[in-house]
Formats: sequence, structure tokens, C-alpha cells
Amino acid sequence: MIYVTGDCHGNFRRFQSDCFPEQANMTKDDTVIIAGDCGGVWFGDSRDDETLDWLERLPFTLAFVCGNHENYDALERYAVAEWHGGKVHRIRPHVLHLMRGQIFELEGCRFFTMGGATSVDREYRVPYSSWWPQELPDERDFDTARTKLDEVGWKVDCVITHTCSTRMLSPTLYPDPGWERPDVDRLTEFLDELEDRLDYKRWYYGHSHRDANPAERHTVLYDCVVRLGDELQPWDVA
Repeated sequence: MIYVTGDCHGNFRRFQSDCFPEQANMTKDDTVIIAGDCGGVWFGDSRDDETLDWLERLPFTLAFVCGNHENYDALERYAVAEWHGGKVHRIRPHVLHLMRGQIFELEGCRFFTMGGATSVDREYRVPYSSWWPQELPDERDFDTARTKLDEVGWKVDCVITHTCSTRMLSPTLYPDPGWERPDVDRLTEFLDELEDRLDYKRWYYGHSHRDANPAERHTVLYDCVVRLGDELQPWDVA
């Protein structure tokens, strides 16, 4: 089984057994993916250990793409490993950071990952303490992504990112008046390229702190946990 959910920001209450009873039938061969802003690697020292050790004890493998609210300096200190066809930072044996521009294959499902986003609150944050400039990918990440996608003929089952393409910003955020002019950046523009070129079935992302299906093949996640490949159902967000 593979599930996907949205931003945690270091609060993993949703993975307790009373909130996520599906885990009773899961093993480490099953995976839950966080679509960015995981927050488990935040302090970059022993203060993270209690939380990371608790995540390792969960009955499934926990994986995440990076968001905008991550300690990038700390993430980059972890060893890079291969996992199901793509590169990861192995935080714990079963707690994994899915690196940018990678393609993974699990349970017959091929999915592409690209973490990162612009922090709309960056003016209130402290560089290299609560905000890191690595929050946005650079051209090397985009080149890696294009190379990996070339290898599979630009065809995957699912896309997992933190933010969405430029064209999806308005339908994702509507009708929130506080987001009338969301940030457009090199990442959202690259994701527009994917929208044009990539053959995919469903795209999952977080960042907007809401649970919805803003378009036919798009699901934005925050609190909800859904099976990979599925869309949100009305009872999921009731």
C-alpha cells in the first residue's frame, strides 16, 4: 500500500493509530509519502532524534519530498542512497527524503518527485535558522528531472511535489482572498513545463494548507491521507 498526505510541519499526530487505523495492516514494505514541509529534520541536531526515532518505529516506511519549511543544511548532511530506482537521503532506515527530479517505482506505480516552494512568510523568518534559500530548486535539479523523464519517455503514473504549477495556483487557492497574487517562480514555471509535456494520471501536492481536488487530475493535500492514485472523496474533507 502507498498513501500520500500533506504538510506536517513536525506535527505527526495524523500517524497515530487512532487517526490512521489503516496502519494496523501495514508493514515496512508499505509507504506513506508527505508532499513537503515534513519538518522532522528541523533543528539539525539531537533535538530531532526523539521525533525521528518515533517515525522509524511506525509500522510503515515514511518518505517525503522537501517543502519550503525544511532545514536544508541538515538534510544535505545525510547520506544519499538508492531506493526503488531513485535517490534519497536516508534519515533513518525507513524515514527517507525523496530527492528532487527523481523517479521511483513501487508496487507497479511510477512516480516523479520535485520538492521545494517559495516561502510566502520568508520576511518573518531568519536565514539559516527558520528559512533556507535552497527552498527552490536550481537548474541542475531541473536538468536532472528532464534527464530522468527522458529515460521513461515522459510518462509516469503520479507526480508528487510540494507546490503546484503556475496555471494551478488560482484554482488551488480560490476563493481565498489572501492569495490573489501568489508567488510565481522558476519552480512553478518548470512545473508548467511538466503540465505540457508529461503523461501522468494524478498530481499530488501540498503547500496551500487545504484538502481539495482543484482540477480533474490534481489533488492538494493538507490533513488528509489518501491512497496513491486516488482522489479525495467528499467524506475525506467533510
